[in-house]
Amino acid sequence: MTTFPLDITIAQLNPTVGDLDGNLDKIREVRDNNLKSDLIVFPEMVLIGYPADDLLLKPNFIDEVHAKIQTLIEESKDNKPYILVGTPWKEGDELYNAALVIGDGEIQHTVFKHTLPNTGVFDEKRYFSYGGTLPNIYELKENKLGILICEDLWTKKVATHLKEQGAEILISPNGSPFHYNKVPRRQNVARQRVQETGLPLLYVNQIGGQDDLIFDGHSFMMDKNGDITHQLPAFEEYVTSSTTPTLAADLPHEESLYKAIILGLRDYIQKNGFTGILIGLSGGIDSALSAAIAADAIGADNVHCLMMPSPYTSQDSLDDAADCAKLLGVKLDTVDITKGMETFDGMLNTLINKNTTSTVFENIQSRLRGMTLMALSNETGKMVLSTGNKSEMAVGYATLYGDMCGGYNAIKDLYKGQVYALSKWRNTQGMVIPTRIITKAPSAELKPNQTDQDTLPPYEILDDILEHLIEKDMAIEDIPHDKETVLKVWKMLNSAEYKRRQSPIGAKVTPKAFGRDRRYPITNGFLKNQS
Repeated sequence: MTTFPLDITIAQLNPTVGDLDGNLDKIREVRDNNLKSDLIVFPEMVLIGYPADDLLLKPNFIDEVHAKIQTLIEESKDNKPYILVGTPWKEGDELYNAALVIGDGEIQHTVFKHTLPNTGVFDEKRYFSYGGTLPNIYELKENKLGILICEDLWTKKVATHLKEQGAEILISPNGSPFHYNKVPRRQNVARQRVQETGLPLLYVNQIGGQDDLIFDGHSFMMDKNGDITHQLPAFEEYVTSSTTPTLAADLPHEESLYKAIILGLRDYIQKNGFTGILIGLSGGIDSALSAAIAADAIGADNVHCLMMPSPYTSQDSLDDAADCAKLLGVKLDTVDITKGMETFDGMLNTLINKNTTSTVFENIQSRLRGMTLMALSNETGKMVLSTGNKSEMAVGYATLYGDMCGGYNAIKDLYKGQVYALSKWRNTQGMVIPTRIITKAPSAELKPNQTDQDTLPPYEILDDILEHLIEKDMAIEDIPHDKETVLKVWKMLNSAEYKRRQSPIGAKVTPKAFGRDRRYPITNGFLKNQS
């Protein structure tokens, strides 16, 4: 095993986008607690948080960024350790994604990101100028460092150039968001660069939730043989030295997904100043898992659940919701919506046939529940947590201004099968979801004897078709299911695009989430040709 010749502090931090003072304080705290370090390496864009989106287009924001960097420069005169800080940096009329080495009262070295990602959740060409020439190496205490920012690690060009310039160590500050199976992908890419160059590598990633994105950290060091010598824990801030053995274990799949969602929800609540969470607890599995996530994220005392029965609500659902709330230790109140349904019946009786087979009166129930939750949100300052899963969001099995109400949706990017898997996993950590909620047939309970499978294929089939259509972008004829069923799902998927545009954001945990990752037009004539 080879070790780094320098004492490098690895600072896996959770910055808040736009909070320049708060982020600067985080940088200072790490710096002042590691005065013997040769170099402290922070994540990409640590000064402003990532991604900052159109904040980067505001001139006064960039001016303040430069002022904060000047503060760090001035403070570095007092025998402070050198720091490698990720920040936007303007030279002339051009704005760059930069990494600055600051020490001894000046900027010692500047690196501009050479490869600007512009796919999926990344939109860097909208904000940053191309880094131009390939970066030069930087020498610190007779050690030649090759610094490559995030995406520059994913192709061999920059690392090979740095090796040719004499680099002895590769250092990569990152803002790499999470989705399942992302960690081995990153490590495999890093190992390729190590094998190509024969150089050890330090990879420093941020953690935290930023709107729909989650950053998992998982920072690591790799020796010149491609073996991981240090690995920081996932989903938590962590600061350590390259001289200190740190080898956190990889998390099992379900635990990794669950912790990612917990972090995303917690940061969304705390960074946006909400006082707590409101959830409509129906006695079904989606709201039960959402309530468990909420309680684990911000504490059961800060979660308020509401059971809103109608004449179609079963006694089993009433009992299951009550049992779930008791197991979680969350507050549960009941508001019966029957009177509201009767009022709407009276309001609309001259306009709508009460015997209609449409979903009018089903959706009224959902919207009454949405209005009730939003009224309490206005009263308490707590945020409504929407509870629709990815399978439902995909095919439009949700009601606009009803169960789609909310400020955030923790399970928005989980297929129904994943909801069941995570519910079962969570119960292995302590029973919080009653068994019957997991075993009974899912139902919206908006009419007598209703189940989801009245209008949808079985979820195991639906989920598989959706994964082929969404994650893999496959053509209808290539999906290994009954073509009529696939075509039905395809039409539902496309027809529901207008609904998804109006849904709350949610934690991204799959490779292709609705929103930044998948941007289909609402007005979509291509659908007509698929039959």
